[in-house]
Amino acid sequence: MRKRKVLLVVIMLAVLASATAMAGQGGNKKGIIETKAGTLFLFQKCDALLAGQDTEAYDTLGCPTADGPWPILPTKRWGQMKYNLLGDKFRFSFEGKKLVPNTDYTLIYYPDPWPGENLICLGSRTSNDAGNLQINGSVDIPTGLPVPEDENYSPKSPSGAVGAKIWLVRSDDVHCGGVLTSAATTEETTAQMIGWTPQDYLFEGNLIIYQYEPPRDCCRKK
Repeated sequence: MRKRKVLLVVIMLAVLASATAMAGQGGNKKGIIETKAGTLFLFQKCDALLAGQDTEAYDTLGCPTADGPWPILPTKRWGQMKYNLLGDKFRFSFEGKKLVPNTDYTLIYYPDPWPGENLICLGSRTSNDAGNLQINGSVDIPTGLPVPEDENYSPKSPSGAVGAKIWLVRSDDVHCGGVLTSAATTEETTAQMIGWTPQDYLFEGNLIIYQYEPPRDCCRKK
């Protein structure tokens, strides 16, 4: 009997602690949602120096030739992005380390296949003398991530993983939509990759999922 009373007391204390935490978050669903965050690490996966060491395992740009996820190189070049898992906007904070100094970079969501048509440019920044940068932003993505047209929306061989790819690429290599002017033509085109210098990029350590949730006040009947 005494053990039962102790157990009830423990349960009541747990309930009270949970209620207190909810009150500290605003006491509503929106407050709880805003605390749910994810962390993504980005890494260098191509190196031009590797192309001369093993021509069968790496292409001319130093990227792996084997199918499947590319391995992470043991270099100092990397990045970290914190983001919300669900909400009315995709909010993120990204830090890149030891990149190519004084270079314009763009953080993107890249949907397969190449050239990533209708990719989403999340933000751009120029790396400093040390090759570091920060990109923070808030983007409307009503479809969530990944989008249904992305090949990674459903399980894909050989990994079977589902989710969105986040890359940090050179700004010169990506077109964020609208009019694209080149030496040959000027035309209206969708957002997509227009160049490929992967030895300078950061690639996703894993795929992510972001769920869009409309604002709670958007759909109330008047």
